[in-house]
Amino acid sequence: MAIRTPEGTWAATIGYQDWDKTIPMTADVNQRVGSVTKTFTITALLQLAEQGELSLDDPIEMYIPGMPNGDATLYDLASMRSGIPSYTFDQSFQDTLFSDPNHVWTPQELVDLVKGTEPMYPPGTMTFYSNTNTVLLGMVIEQVAGKPIQDVMREQITEPLGLSATFFPTDASFPDPHAHGYTTQGTDDNLPVEATDWNPSWGWSAGAMISDLDDLLTWGEALATGEGILSPQWQATRLDSFDFDIPVYLGPDKDAPQSEARAYGLGLGLALGWYGHTGELMGYNTVVQHHAESGTTLIVMVDSDIKSGECPADAPTTPGGRTTGPCEDPAVHIANALADAAGHPLVASGS
Repeated sequence: MAIRTPEGTWAATIGYQDWDKTIPMTADVNQRVGSVTKTFTITALLQLAEQGELSLDDPIEMYIPGMPNGDATLYDLASMRSGIPSYTFDQSFQDTLFSDPNHVWTPQELVDLVKGTEPMYPPGTMTFYSNTNTVLLGMVIEQVAGKPIQDVMREQITEPLGLSATFFPTDASFPDPHAHGYTTQGTDDNLPVEATDWNPSWGWSAGAMISDLDDLLTWGEALATGEGILSPQWQATRLDSFDFDIPVYLGPDKDAPQSEARAYGLGLGLALGWYGHTGELMGYNTVVQHHAESGTTLIVMVDSDIKSGECPADAPTTPGGRTTGPCEDPAVHIANALADAAGHPLVASGS
């Protein structure tokens, strides 16, 4: 974990890199960052829009035909307002993922899981967190750029920012040093299993990337300020993308208003002045946040995605399952405590 302010950087480690407690945790380990990948993918999309290579008003049907709500725009997908279901809730996907964690998924295979399904709601009327959105946008990026997304990420983002430990893997390989990751997802007995080498292809442009603490400190600030990645005009477009008139989907017949305390925009979350994203891939949990007013960047990386707190017996344990409040991911618990200690809470009092 680390906090960087204009006055300096504080970093600390707790615990071990492995379940047997033989390797102490260090600040230089690589970890899978899960949905923090979305911040890179949407940044690459915005860069292509800035270059005039595509328009955020383009419908997804223009690039990938046959999706539910094909008239949803790239903007709708990037802000999670497309109404396109998430493939992670498909039962056949979950059965394959947990019976064969080494299965190699193609992006087309992932989005095909929701082709022919009913849209969840009309585009632009509800915020629903769907991994399908970001996989589709990764496919759009490859189509428009004419090269693999890992090359786009490297050329447009990681190399210009000097992020030497951040990359988009093309297989399950994991550079050393890396922490071993543990999960209870997909288990029948709710006992932890090691997921370190599970193939991350199922997350692709929605969740497959790898990084380390130092790189994410740089990335967290760049993401919130646009420095080195987007022009001031396009960074303003990103920061103006939070729409408090559009509710967020919390389940069937259940939604909630968005506000300064909780909102989602173009591959970016907003929470009481903090801009950032959380990430979870089986075995790993990450939080990246930057507080604009104080210039504070906060990073937490945990080699477990096992939720803790007051978790109901039926708390989601599948990819894409999201919980809030007293039952939370480990990195979120730690990030909330660090933000409080820094004097800039991530969660409103009483929430």
